[in-house]
Amino acid sequence: MKRCFLFAFLITLGCNELPVGGGELHSRGDFEAEEIQLRLDNTFTETNVNPFLGNSLNLALGKERGYESRVLVRFNFPDTSYEGLDEIRFVMARNDLFDKDTIQFSLHLLLGEFQETKANWQQRTELEFWVNEGGDYETNPIYTGVIDDDSLVVLFNYLDLQAIIASQGMILIPEDSGFVYFYSRGGGPPPQFVLKKNDDVTPMALEADCHIVTGPDPFFIEPWIGSGLLYRNYVRFFFDSLLTEQLVIFADLTFTVEDHFAKRDSVAIGVRELLEPISDFETPVGPLIAFEKVAADDSIISIDIVRHIQRIAEHPDSNFGFFVLFSPETYDIANMKVIRGSHEITVGYVLPAEERY
Repeated sequence: MKRCFLFAFLITLGCNELPVGGGELHSRGDFEAEEIQLRLDNTFTETNVNPFLGNSLNLALGKERGYESRVLVRFNFPDTSYEGLDEIRFVMARNDLFDKDTIQFSLHLLLGEFQETKANWQQRTELEFWVNEGGDYETNPIYTGVIDDDSLVVLFNYLDLQAIIASQGMILIPEDSGFVYFYSRGGGPPPQFVLKKNDDVTPMALEADCHIVTGPDPFFIEPWIGSGLLYRNYVRFFFDSLLTEQLVIFADLTFTVEDHFAKRDSVAIGVRELLEPISDFETPVGPLIAFEKVAADDSIISIDIVRHIQRIAEHPDSNFGFFVLFSPETYDIANMKVIRGSHEITVGYVLPAEERY
């Protein structure tokens, strides 16, 4: 009886009806994958060159490589007397993750109201446009200076303060080449306007801060990736029906960068699948299926998109392509220009294991 029980136990222990999965490839012997390359169908750039950047973690100020970015701020001043002040100070803290360019700038009073989340180079509110693209402001600056330190500090007098209170806010405009990045209230120490009288320091409440950007508009068929001004590289490959019978274990998307612009050492690149055939920049997309942090000056980019290939292997009719983009898209002003035709996908697969006993 004991021998029968032991024999039945060993048979049960050795029986496994599950196929070999991707996670078992390294734990169950040597499985050498076959590789194929998918054929590129199409790639081009979808753009949004009028973005709303009120939710950005940074406030970009500068102009270079066809870009220009200006910073808008507005403070709430209570209805009270400001006579006898010892100091009137405006402060913005720089984000030291970016290159520390030194640039000249001018500070002007705004002539029109703006909405933080709806202002861009053309618009000042959701429904109203600037009379002059890039903002409507007084011709004569209230201050000019150079940004060359960890913080921007501007001291005003009493007459300046009265003019600021009566205005719709202030706009910082770059006067020469270079970029600096300040923290917005969503990303770090926010812009501050403080009044000092005797030993009392009174901060004014920040109502709104954002930056507005203009810049290059790439030729349609050129593949670009960009943040600040939003460039999404649309890519679609022909699906090889061979993969419907296989177990896909890796899929590497690679492409070659022709040129780049960035003011930090590294950027993060993501991939989002389209949920329907491409129409424009606003074509619905799914969540990030791939994410890779790379050096900003890398010439060859490689991203693991195995989730994309595995999904279309199961649902070939949903191969609508994907967007390659910076993530997040509002953090800074940067771009990569990709060499058209350099996109490749190498897929590794194995035969699904048969049921085993």
